[in-house]
Order: sequence, then C-alpha cells, then structure tokens
Amino acid sequence: MEAGRETVLMQATLKVYRHDPDAGGKPTFQPYPLELPEDATVLDGLVKIREELDGTLAFRASCNRGFCGECTLRINRGGRLACMTRVASARTKEGEVTVEPIRNVRVLKDLVYDVDQLLWQKIKAVEPWLQPTVSQPEREHVLSDEQLRPVRNAMKCYYCGLCDEGCSVIPFDNTFLGPAALTKAYRFVSDPRDGARAHRLRAIGEPRGMWDCVHCFEADEHCPRGIGPTHRIMDLRDAAVGMGIKSGTRNPQVARHYDSFAASVKASGWLDEGRLALETWGVRRIFDLLPVAWRALRRGKLPTPYRHPKRPGAERISRIFEKVERRSP
Repeated sequence: MEAGRETVLMQATLKVYRHDPDAGGKPTFQPYPLELPEDATVLDGLVKIREELDGTLAFRASCNRGFCGECTLRINRGGRLACMTRVASARTKEGEVTVEPIRNVRVLKDLVYDVDQLLWQKIKAVEPWLQPTVSQPEREHVLSDEQLRPVRNAMKCYYCGLCDEGCSVIPFDNTFLGPAALTKAYRFVSDPRDGARAHRLRAIGEPRGMWDCVHCFEADEHCPRGIGPTHRIMDLRDAAVGMGIKSGTRNPQVARHYDSFAASVKASGWLDEGRLALETWGVRRIFDLLPVAWRALRRGKLPTPYRHPKRPGAERISRIFEKVERRSP
C-alpha cells in the first residue's frame, strides 16, 4: 500500500470450523462477517476474529510468510497455507470462505489438529537420522554439489502436511506412512554418507510403506516446495529393486507381483493379467476371489493365465529385457 493512500476494505465472511472434543457436542461452522484489506490473507482474517470477535478460537500459525507450514488448513475444501491464501481470491460469489482442519487427523480444538499423529510418529518410524558406516570417521566427508542435490531437494520440506492431506491412500488406511515420511526416508537413502541404505529400504518396504503408494501424484500437486514427493517414492522403489529388495518380509506378494509382471511382458510383449493375479497371490488367495472371477467370466472379461498371445514386436521387447538384465549386477 502506497504511503498516503487509504486502505481499501472488502466484505467477507469466514465460516470457521468450531469444535472442542473435551466439551462434547457436534462440530459446527461459525460464520464471522469481517471487513478486511483487499490484500488480507485467510490467516489475517483468523487473527482478526481471535483478537476482536472471539478470543476462544484456536488455530496454529508462526512465520506468516509461507515458510514454516504451521498454518496448513482446508480452505474451501482444499488443502492450503492460510498465510498464503488471499481472502479476495478464495471467497465465493457470496463472499464466503470456509476454513476447517485438514482431513484424516484428530482435531484437538477448532482448527488445531494432532500433528504428532499426522506427521511426527510416521517420520520417527523411518529413522530420520544419519547412520554412517563408522561412528568416528577419520576425516570429514567431502561431497560434490551433484551428490548432495537430491538430499537438498528433500530437505526443502518444512512438514506442512499438504502432501499427506492430498494423499489418496491415507483416507482408506491412516497407518500408511504417507508421502511426507517417505520423502524424509528418501533424504537419507540418497545421502552418500549414510550406511544403512539397505536397512532403510527393507523397513519402508514393509506393509503400509512405499509399495502401498498408488502413484496418483496428488502429493506432487499439493507440495508447495516443488519437492515431488510421489517421484521421490518412485525413486525409493527403483533404489530398492536395484538392490534386489523387491518387498518387505511381511509382504512377499509385492516381489512376486514385480517378477510376474516383468516375466509376462518379456514373454509376450504385454501383460498377462491372469498370470499376474495367480503368481502374485497364489492359488489359495485366488479361491477368495472366485466371486469376482465369476462375474468377470459372465461378462467375457476373465483373462486365462498362461494362454496369452504374443503381440507384434514382442521379440524386440524381450531383447530390451535381456539387455537390461545383462547390465544388472
């Protein structure tokens, strides 16, 4: 705002989620009509409510610069940083902005949710500390910028939780490690100074780890730092397969799925879906899927395992596999 110019005010109504679990009762959305400067953010509106209208409103915030991730909320049903979201651009035609906690996490009060449940317990599970091969190296580690580039990229994360808020797996399985914790695991797996790479990849390869990601890329879309959490999960998978770690100890079907998929495409040039299901889950598990198989059969959509015709060009695809296999250690 230029010196001497009047502040232009706008009308807006923030419909804010209110709930105190300790006091009982059901959650409600409380409307707060406000007059705000045209450049005001949603966080500015929340501060005005707490300081001038309702001192009981609870929310988190810190830097007010989009750098700490403390004010992550759902604004008009989408995950955003309150300090970086302008009321003028967020309000509807009716002049309303809906503000609520992010999804899939326990609410402590109003807009304050359990970050320990959302992030810190999962990040702790991936052992977020360097584990060098020797406890006392003889000299410092000298690394090039190129070696540290992936580490620095992952270290840009400030744990706003937006990637987990957008994740399409967590709404169905809240114990999934999630993209934030797996990005933290990637930070150490990609660090040349770390000596626990195989251990880390085996640990996050267990159920509810990296293999449970459905690569919907919602995490990439939600990340405000451009880290690409979904791509980092794919990098973890590639690193694991490169080390011969195709699954954890409690989910061997992941390795069977990988091997069957590759063998099928190598043999015929395209995927034999019947073979994939049979070799991934085994005969005993397949019996549980008989109702699904019967419905597929009635519609003419049941693939027959191992009776899969080769597609044109299958020999070229097979040679690609053989070339890669010769290069593998």
